[in-house]
Amino acid sequence: MNALIDKIRPVLLYIVLLNAGLYAGIHLEGILDPIAFGIINLKGDLMPSTEWAAHWQIIDGFMRVRMGVFGPIILCSYVIAILFFVKRWKSPVFWLLLAAFGLFVADIILTTQQQIPINRYIETLDFKHLTSEQVAKIN
Repeated sequence: MNALIDKIRPVLLYIVLLNAGLYAGIHLEGILDPIAFGIINLKGDLMPSTEWAAHWQIIDGFMRVRMGVFGPIILCSYVIAILFFVKRWKSPVFWLLLAAFGLFVADIILTTQQQIPINRYIETLDFKHLTSEQVAKIN
């Protein structure tokens, strides 16, 4: 049984690394290419808040679906990998996995408490017919 577990551990690490890399790439894309997340327009100027919110509404529409599938896969891959490394709790790999898992959970908490309420509000907006109150709230 231990031989099988020893063969599974590297595979789990590769899966976690792949998932974490893809997830990090989503965040890195927003930093390296602010046009992708609608922060800067094609001229290189900061977008007005209402224009940014309209772009964000579109981005959130497809990211919400993807993260609803991808998020649990990442979470499960961390949990399974950590469980397979529990007996090696003194190894740096175990502690690095645990730290990465902690950062992932912190990101989920931040997203659910901070970003999702903003996304829900932006979803309700009709950008062709914004009221002055809605514009003030976006700004």
